[in-house]
Amino acid sequence: MAHEFVKCEVKGETTHNIDKLFGELLDAIKSGNEIKENGITNIMKILDSLINVSKTSVGETLEFAIDDVFLTLLKYESPLIVAKTTRAIAEIAKTDRGREKCTNPELIKALVELLKGEYDIDILTQASRALGNICYENDKGKMLVDEQNGLTYILTALKMGISLGDGDGAAGLRNVAAGFLLNFLINQTALQKKALDDNVLSVVCSILETDGTTSGEAATHAMLILGILTDLGQEVLDERLTKILVNILASDASPELSEMCLELLHGQAENESTKLLLAKAGVCELLLKLLEKHGPRCTDEEARSVLKVACDLIVLILTGDDSMDVLYNGSNGEVYKKLVDWLESDDEDLQLAAVLAMGNFARSDTHCELMVTQGVHRKLLRLLSKNDNRNCPIRLQHALLSALRNLVIPSCNKALVLADGLVDVVYPMLDIPTFPVVFKLLGTLRMVIDGQQEAAISLGKREDLIKRTVEWCGTEDHPGVQGEANRLLAWLIKNSRDKEVASLIISHGAIKHLVKMLTAQHALMQNEALLSLTILTTISLVESQTPVIEAEIGSTIRDFLDKHGPQIESPIIYNTVALTDSLVKSDVIKEHLVKSALPAAWKKLLKIRAANIPDLMEKVMPLCLLMGAEID
Repeated sequence: MAHEFVKCEVKGETTHNIDKLFGELLDAIKSGNEIKENGITNIMKILDSLINVSKTSVGETLEFAIDDVFLTLLKYESPLIVAKTTRAIAEIAKTDRGREKCTNPELIKALVELLKGEYDIDILTQASRALGNICYENDKGKMLVDEQNGLTYILTALKMGISLGDGDGAAGLRNVAAGFLLNFLINQTALQKKALDDNVLSVVCSILETDGTTSGEAATHAMLILGILTDLGQEVLDERLTKILVNILASDASPELSEMCLELLHGQAENESTKLLLAKAGVCELLLKLLEKHGPRCTDEEARSVLKVACDLIVLILTGDDSMDVLYNGSNGEVYKKLVDWLESDDEDLQLAAVLAMGNFARSDTHCELMVTQGVHRKLLRLLSKNDNRNCPIRLQHALLSALRNLVIPSCNKALVLADGLVDVVYPMLDIPTFPVVFKLLGTLRMVIDGQQEAAISLGKREDLIKRTVEWCGTEDHPGVQGEANRLLAWLIKNSRDKEVASLIISHGAIKHLVKMLTAQHALMQNEALLSLTILTTISLVESQTPVIEAEIGSTIRDFLDKHGPQIESPIIYNTVALTDSLVKSDVIKEHLVKSALPAAWKKLLKIRAANIPDLMEKVMPLCLLMGAEID
């Protein structure tokens, strides 16, 4: 965002005649009148009057050739007059009309010249302020400064202000020079790249090291400059800057500065290396402490927004594999333990962050097994039982299901989580119409029944579940839900191997979806379709006859072999053989397969793959013969 160093309200009426004051200045210059009155020359008095008037208003009818007057005064030997003149220019340049009058090549050249010399700090400060105000939303002004190699001298002034530390006027110089740099760089891509080449990041870091923890205005300007550079696509975070930002956050001195630090960290934490850097720098530990300290007081919308950014940053850091490991194991698991505690927080945003964090911690089998041993899943289930209907927060439901799904991936966890009531807790969520939640619900159920025959049979016999799942198999509004619904049916069949379950699935029209699943893009889903159809037709061949023929299973397998047969892995070909073998046991289906030219597709595939799958010929040949086809 653009920045004017001194905010002023422009009045509609001018109470003083600025043009008249310029006339008096010109007369004083021409007469060489430097007779002191009470220790102040006439020129100084007029400049003081001009500054005071400019603070109130600069008339839109300003017509005087101010550059002639100022150019003369800027060449005076008196540092006091030079400093006062630059201050007057800065005040006038705060308004659109004044800025326009000051956008003069010679005047800007003279001001830049002041940045080059060994002038006193007041002149450097006022010259920077004047140039900064001239550059405010003024592309022509920026161009004129650039023509004078202004960037080099801005950085020089900043470095001087930094080197002076806490000396008199140093903070003021850093403030206006940083503001000048900010205004100069806004909307100037070429200048931003040039600044990066000139090591501007090091200078900005030095400003933040000096002023960040004391909430100096220069620090705010520095953060805005970093924001501009990140918008350019620049990765600005390194160990030095990360440490600086952590120190600023830890100082807890300025809400505005803290918010800017959070936004910068959040915007930069997209790649794995940055997430690891932030994890090792203690960012999450610090944020947890700050959130606990300030959370109860974050009642207004703006404060709550900042709290959410902090929570999101913790979760974002946890999405990195290495950073997640650091935070799970580091500092005796301080971050992990605190986030587990937050699962029972009264603050909904902290609670949501904790649930999302659990889902990220549960990305390795070792973590998942330990988390279930510690009873984390029970906390998640209790929370989900209170948020199991369509009126509850969708993001929280989604996060809870995601975490539970991850926790039941290890085989040893499935029975434990099932025993603690997973199915009964999630079952009411079948009535939730929100597709992202449905997607996670289906995935959680699918994952928990893997290898759990009793649970698969129990679920597979629930008619309302089968009915809804088959309906979701046909949705075109959410491909993810469609895919998960198909996969859940396939896994129910595979893991239950139960005739009653198979009959219920067939009766609700699932076979057409499982046959269509053979055309999926992913080999994993193709294989699941093959297995489930083989089991279905083996267990309930008679019930399957009509639906598999109506689903055009013959042409589907034929096309599958023609398209994928030459390159798919041999286990999938074996599973296709098994399905064909199951189908030909029905004379009605066998006739359908022959009409669909499936034998020809198998013969064609044999010519391509028989050489690298030694026993393929002996497995396929009997099937082709059963279908009345001869093998060449």
